[in-house]
Amino acid sequence: MRLIIALLLAFVGQVFAESNDSQKALKNAQTEVLLKLDQFAKDSADYEPLLAAQKLSASLNPRGDKTHLSKLDEECLRLQLNVLLALANARDPHYDRNARENTVSLNVAPPLTNGNEPMMAGMDPKAIRDRRARKAYEDAIAENHRRAEKLKREMAISRGVDYALLNIWVFVKSGFPEHSAAKKEAEKIVQKTIPDGILLDRFDSGTMPGVTW
Repeated sequence: MRLIIALLLAFVGQVFAESNDSQKALKNAQTEVLLKLDQFAKDSADYEPLLAAQKLSASLNPRGDKTHLSKLDEECLRLQLNVLLALANARDPHYDRNARENTVSLNVAPPLTNGNEPMMAGMDPKAIRDRRARKAYEDAIAENHRRAEKLKREMAISRGVDYALLNIWVFVKSGFPEHSAAKKEAEKIVQKTIPDGILLDRFDSGTMPGVTW
């Protein structure tokens, strides 16, 4: 298990590690992240800027002497926390992917008609001569598409939350020496900033947070 965690930590570091050892680099990251968050605030239907903000904030890694939490490290951590909260708040708290009303079909079945027209799932609506049946089928296809887009959105944002939490966990848990003042200060900031008990439990866990979806 320790070997697996070590490999995962190394992988995360290789993927996201970029230099942020200066206030200028941090300022640039803050500017880009805030721009993405503002774009999402103006058009919440487009969640790509939110995911982009998570990737930008994930490039920030602990710097400094690690004895006490430096101003640079604290601002890096708070930026990542802001993105995590933005992602968490963007989720639909009432969405249940397993609920029947949210089921997505690979091919929508056309409705039954009074005639003897051949019907099969996934057929072209234009092939249905009965106008009412054709309209009902088109509506069913549109509804299925809406469900699919909703599922895609909720899954993408949920994954964004998972990745943001993972990077914060790595930033704090492996970025500072065990029992150091820097680590304790960083953990205190996380605990005061995240209101979601489930996310906090995942952060406080001794094991690396995984993907929920």
